[in-house]
Amino acid sequence: MSIINKYRVPLFLLVVAIASIVGINQYHYGMWNQFISLPWLYELLDPSHYPNDLLVEQYNNSPTFFLYSLKIALPYFGNDIPLLFFSIYALSFGLTVYAFYRLGYEIFNSREAGILAVVLLSFSFPVIGFVSIWDTLLMERTIAYPLLLFSILHLYKGRLWYAVLLLGLAFNIHPLSAIYILGAGTVAVFFSQGFKKEQLWLGFFLLLMMSPVLIMKMANGSGDSSLSFSETWMEVMRLRNGQHTFPSEFPPIMFLKSILVLVAYFIILEKGNFETKAKRFLQGFGLSIILMIIIGTIFTEILPIKLIIQFQFYRAFLFISTLALVLWGGMLVQNPKPVFYLLAIPFIAQYTYGEWSKTFSALMLMGAAWYIIRFQGFRRLAPISLSAAYLLIGGLAFFMRGGLQIDEGSQEKDWYAVQEWFKQNTAEDALAIVPPSEPGFRVKSMRSSYGDWYDGTKAFFSEEYAEYWLDHMSKLKCTNPETLKEDYSSLNSEDFLRIWEIEEAKHSEGYVVHYADRSVEKLSVAFANDRFVIYQLPSKERPFFLASLNQ
Repeated sequence: MSIINKYRVPLFLLVVAIASIVGINQYHYGMWNQFISLPWLYELLDPSHYPNDLLVEQYNNSPTFFLYSLKIALPYFGNDIPLLFFSIYALSFGLTVYAFYRLGYEIFNSREAGILAVVLLSFSFPVIGFVSIWDTLLMERTIAYPLLLFSILHLYKGRLWYAVLLLGLAFNIHPLSAIYILGAGTVAVFFSQGFKKEQLWLGFFLLLMMSPVLIMKMANGSGDSSLSFSETWMEVMRLRNGQHTFPSEFPPIMFLKSILVLVAYFIILEKGNFETKAKRFLQGFGLSIILMIIIGTIFTEILPIKLIIQFQFYRAFLFISTLALVLWGGMLVQNPKPVFYLLAIPFIAQYTYGEWSKTFSALMLMGAAWYIIRFQGFRRLAPISLSAAYLLIGGLAFFMRGGLQIDEGSQEKDWYAVQEWFKQNTAEDALAIVPPSEPGFRVKSMRSSYGDWYDGTKAFFSEEYAEYWLDHMSKLKCTNPETLKEDYSSLNSEDFLRIWEIEEAKHSEGYVVHYADRSVEKLSVAFANDRFVIYQLPSKERPFFLASLNQ
């Protein structure tokens, strides 16, 4: 018991991290952003992968040392990519949980405030800008997030050199996230400290830290203008990426939830007992995020500027949500006025987004943690009881989700079977025309694909790729995101052959992946399962009439 009492905080943080990864906010591999980043990594490791696939070449337009760092680290993990991803994610998430604790602990000089901050932030939820407050898979933002949280903390405490160092490191991993803190942190420091000569040296040091990625951007950029844009690029942005950056495309409920968080944030600053300097820092930070959102609205919807659209300023809101929950937890521990109890309404609303078992678990744990910490402190049986609750909920979630896999995503088994067949039975330069509504074909097949709707997200940083992607969607007659499956199902063999006539010069083999409940006449079946059928397209070595004879 004495050992548990001595190490109760690190043990509790470890339990929260484990319970989250295995069950509560379960870790994912080969999903969402990794539909693209994994093929990028495969191609970086072996350039023979995905020949003539413009999507895979787009990593040059997204400057970051993320992939290069993974390539360097991979041999130390036995060249096991899933193990590498899981290990780095677990380390990054553990650091994130610790950052939550340090924010609460240092802002309020209270261990209990730190613990409650961890509890409040231990359940991920969506925020405006089509992102979550933190992520359940490894990507650039996953690694940069805890670095930026610590940078915010050091800025708040006046440890500016440490803050700039961390901000520079984060910028080399995920420049977009770092830009938000660069802007908000600079304004917050000026609000709280005014202008000092030391800040010029800090700015020079930060520029030096940022220079590797800036140089990479200049060397590998697409050559597109940062201000003007083509009509095609804007069409693709609205068609495929509106939910990321165009406020008119955001769900109204997300605006309501965001307004509630902003109101709560500034009520906490007004009614809390913060020192003047600390209060001004937090006001400057919050106001600068609002300013980013205003700029992001004006220069996307009213007077569109390409660079502002690419910055996706609404995503900066996740840092306000994080900080607001930390501050609310601290107020509930140190200054429990009635007004702070009323703020439970806007904050609890953030956890209601359709996963009701998760919402119920979050509310139960938050209520239990507040009661224990408020009336007992984090001592005696409190660490054990809270840890046991996390382990119980994490364990239940683990079994309800069917266990944890670190080497495969959560898509249909039949879809993975299609990819495995391609990997084992086709030439490395083969092309698969795929249903647009079935993403991630490249991940397990390691083959080029034509038609994945998800790929359009990488049009953000290349007009050439925007035209390429829209051309593919147009040829497939799949330009309505609401009817992708139906439109693809209406295609016949002539539609696919017209596409293959253009693409055949770049690939030795061509295939069509289709749904099993829809036959494509005149094409030979190469593979089938309950959900999908693979048809082989004719080639110079395998003429069309021979393919037809197999029907």
